[in-house]
Amino acid sequence: LKQKSSLVRVKKRAFKAVFHLSLLALLYNTFIASLEGQGNVRLPNAAVDERRLSIYLGDGQCKWQPPNYDIPDDIDFYKTLIVGFPSGDKRLTFVQMEALTGWSAKDEWDFEFLGQSNHPFIKSNYPHHEGIWGWGDAGDQVVMVVRNMRRAMVEYHDILWDIGYAKTWVDAFEKIPNLYQERPPLEDFRIWRDERVMDEVHWYGWFIDYWMESGL
Repeated sequence: LKQKSSLVRVKKRAFKAVFHLSLLALLYNTFIASLEGQGNVRLPNAAVDERRLSIYLGDGQCKWQPPNYDIPDDIDFYKTLIVGFPSGDKRLTFVQMEALTGWSAKDEWDFEFLGQSNHPFIKSNYPHHEGIWGWGDAGDQVVMVVRNMRRAMVEYHDILWDIGYAKTWVDAFEKIPNLYQERPPLEDFRIWRDERVMDEVHWYGWFIDYWMESGL
């Protein structure tokens, strides 16, 4: 049992290492492709000289640095869709992409309701019913984030609770400041779980099939 447990831990570490190396390679290829044939294009200083995960202030203190939200229109990005079941996993992924590149990500619903833009990273729940194909034909490649289904269900409900189980983009947009501020009561989760979880399990599998089979 000890040998088996050690082997599992080694495999998990190897998987994490491969994932992070793959992510770095993906980002590198994205921006090399974006800048090919554009020798006069320079990334802004925020992305080249000053961009860091954080600024170290000394004494164990640091300051988070935001990405560049003002995306120029004159760069031909090789754009990446970050897709996943509704939960917090995509956020972890695109925050790392933002930190490594200095460019911000944009939500699928913002493309639909706030208009098209040149953002290189697009966060999406599609084809889940919480998602929408709002980015038109802007996406060039896909990063699909798949995590433990049980944990994803809990986080999905946490987000729904934060935005008051909103049914429209307008209602959800107004409640964005409520995200990740507190945890919902256990009883609220149990009620939602008993009503929805079996349907969501089905949609979870369907979501993966959709992207792995290049659309159904």
